[in-house]
Amino acid sequence: MLEQFKESQPIAYSLLANSIECGKLSHAYLIDANNNDDAFDFVLSFVKTIICNSYHFDSNCCGDCNICHRIDNNNYPEVKIIETNSLVIKKEQLLDLQSEFSRTSLEGNYRIYIIKDCDKMNKQASNCLLKFLEEPVSGIIAILLTNHLSRVLNTIVSRCQIIHLLNIVTLKENSSLENLALLCCDSKDSFLKFQEDDSKKDLINSVLSFLTYFEENGLDTLIFMKNLWYNKVQSREDSVLAFVLMIYFYYDVLKYKVHIQHYFFCDRIDVIEKCANMNSLQAIIHKIDVVNYGYEMLCYNLNLNLLMDDIIIRLGDTHEYS
Repeated sequence: MLEQFKESQPIAYSLLANSIECGKLSHAYLIDANNNDDAFDFVLSFVKTIICNSYHFDSNCCGDCNICHRIDNNNYPEVKIIETNSLVIKKEQLLDLQSEFSRTSLEGNYRIYIIKDCDKMNKQASNCLLKFLEEPVSGIIAILLTNHLSRVLNTIVSRCQIIHLLNIVTLKENSSLENLALLCCDSKDSFLKFQEDDSKKDLINSVLSFLTYFEENGLDTLIFMKNLWYNKVQSREDSVLAFVLMIYFYYDVLKYKVHIQHYFFCDRIDVIEKCANMNSLQAIIHKIDVVNYGYEMLCYNLNLNLLMDDIIIRLGDTHEYS
């Protein structure tokens, strides 16, 4: 069940487990698989955790009942998997799904459809799905899975809760610069060149300095944004990297909070510890949600400074999580 990913995918696990426990499931999830081989297993574990009648977070972990086995074998009528052996997912597959889900449910309270490699939907299929997402039906949950988030229509992305799976390679005990290079580079030469780029080292230091200042001063940070951020993170490319760094920083804080080792910023444990001691678990999860939202907004042609001001205000709104 979902617990098997508690250590390898701590943020995804915490976000989804919290939404199930609080009864606040989204009508649509978009899973950024990040090239993890076990991404589909993660999705099925999430589905079983929602549907299985025997499952409880604080007691037994099921995964071995009749319902769980039927979900594993793609033989449970309220869980549908859409995929393709060709290059595209076609409109007809979405229309068939909508027709089937328009009928009365046979079992359980939830009906869930999973679209594997959702970036393979052609234009007609994407528009068909969009209409489905624009008019959500109670009890129907969409789970879209992709390794290529940038290829998914922005209008679909905006209607889903984004869940980023952690790239396992970053869990090795490397420096933060090496880990960032592992995320960004696809060859040994580019990896070495990235590490020699002093601007990347400066960006890491700038982001950590900004986060440290924000954690200590809260919304007062807005007064000093010019020196803390605007003068140091100017291009859209640097903004993308900066948001990635912020996401992984709060990942590390969350892992520290729940006593899980293997950090992205393994060379900055003192900063991680200090932040963990200043925040509740719920506040950390809230901040990860906010930074994820900012990262998603970067795909739109927004004013970067105004976006950052909005993120600071959202990050500071943690009174209910204290």
